[in-house]
Amino acid sequence: MEKTVKDHLQDIFDDLGQEGQKKFKSKLLDRREEPRVRRAAVEKLEDAIDLTTLMVNTFTETGAVPVTVQILKAIGFHEQANELTQNAGQSAPLVPSPAPSNNHQSSTAPPHEHFIDRHRIELIKRVNNVNAILDELLQMNVITDENYSAICAEKTSQEKMRKLLMGPIKSAGIKGKDSLYKALKDTERCLIEDLEGQ
Repeated sequence: MEKTVKDHLQDIFDDLGQEGQKKFKSKLLDRREEPRVRRAAVEKLEDAIDLTTLMVNTFTETGAVPVTVQILKAIGFHEQANELTQNAGQSAPLVPSPAPSNNHQSSTAPPHEHFIDRHRIELIKRVNNVNAILDELLQMNVITDENYSAICAEKTSQEKMRKLLMGPIKSAGIKGKDSLYKALKDTERCLIEDLEGQ
């Protein structure tokens, strides 16, 4: 089923993590243009779903995308701003999409989009064997002992995956994503085959 604007917004807000969402909400309250968002409404927000609902209810589905892109750029999340523009498709003039460079790529995915980026939300939700993945990444020198300890300290596998993706993997760039993909194929083969078949 094709994703809606709300789905794309929620993916981006999930991607920001708690710190990123905090910056986003602060910048949202600084907006001077109408419609304005009330502080009381922002203080009630608990997660990415609540934030998505607030954005769509305040700005409509059509208006929420350009406002979100504008705020993402203002707080330094340019990658997420571009991703939202490409996926939601309504605010292309704000952030030009790169010209496709590979003809063999799927027309629904941006040409440069890595498997890890494309399936980030599913990976956070569905990967269970995070410790085994961390062992492999540590062995490959993609993460440090400090990263390993900090991620293992998280309570749930979802929190561990989110911290891994938004921290060391994001910092390591393509090399980190390639290494994570290899580790996932070794430890979560069925999940990866399912995602690749989508």
